[in-house]
Amino acid sequence: MDKVQKQPYEEFPISVNFNRNFTDGEAIVSQTVTAYDKDGIDASAQVTNQSTITNDGAGGVIVTIIGGEEARSPYKISFRCVTTTDNKWEHDVQLRVRDL
Repeated sequence: MDKVQKQPYEEFPISVNFNRNFTDGEAIVSQTVTAYDKDGIDASAQVTNQSTITNDGAGGVIVTIIGGEEARSPYKISFRCVTTTDNKWEHDVQLRVRDL
């Protein structure tokens, strides 16, 4: 699992790339990003800016991460996509929030 660390104030984009699994001509048709805190509670609104979820047209899915609390960390950020060939892919990233 990939890992990212941030402070509560920081906001920046993170991405995952699914294209190494794609066949020729396969492309993303839909994507979602969901965040869960250390207890498995949905924290998407607290640590992701859902309006920024997009794909780059080349197999990457991008979201801007925001906020978060050290006490609810680490978060699991689950990137999911569906492709033109009806394949479904998922990649999880661990997000640790630390107020340094």
